[in-house]
Amino acid sequence: MPIALDPNLSVYALAARVADSATMINHRRTMTLISYEIENAVLHDGVKARVFSGFQRMSFFLPQVKRYTRLAERAESVYVFGVPDVPVPNIPNVTYVKIGPRDQLAKEWFLLADAPDYASILATEELSSWDDPDDQRTFKGIWSFDDQIVTIVQEWLSSLVDARPLGERTRDPQAQLGHLQRTIVRITNRLVKLAEQRTAQSAQTAKELELALSRNLSAGQALRPAQALTQPDFVLK
Repeated sequence: MPIALDPNLSVYALAARVADSATMINHRRTMTLISYEIENAVLHDGVKARVFSGFQRMSFFLPQVKRYTRLAERAESVYVFGVPDVPVPNIPNVTYVKIGPRDQLAKEWFLLADAPDYASILATEELSSWDDPDDQRTFKGIWSFDDQIVTIVQEWLSSLVDARPLGERTRDPQAQLGHLQRTIVRITNRLVKLAEQRTAQSAQTAKELELALSRNLSAGQALRPAQALTQPDFVLK
């Protein structure tokens, strides 16, 4: 049965309302790196998360089919939102959610993963048009691994797609901390590689990615054993 959505629904607006504005990010490449790290928690760290992913239109999703096939094998469930501008393959454990080309969600790119041992959300809104040249497309967005924010958005999305409620769950702080530390290591490695590229774009991406990570950690948005949350100990020039 098709899922009927209100055309005015906005993941970005809800996430931005409940998130700290200090986590705001603007550069598309930064957002791409963050979205990959959220997926990597499932793909590489064994997180059994419920995943919601907004691709704006399904043609943007097609290049990720192989990755999402592997993701769906490891996730609790996966929901992919997009305008159905191209046919999409059937992938076990993936539910496609169709949106209209004029819907608010067609302007948004988002990724959420929620599990007892992991919580992260990237929510963005496009300021340009998806038909603009790729290098001219601009977004505003937030990134958070605050499990309260993730739970609020996850429960709302689950109700929209008529998914069974995940219900009250006991968070596992030690497991969350382990996943977070692995994410930090991977992001730090990315920062090093970006610094080695020595281009204006890579420097811009690295600066925002480092700042977003630092603000997330300093705000104590997850877990809170501050002594265990190590931040990159270098400054990118």
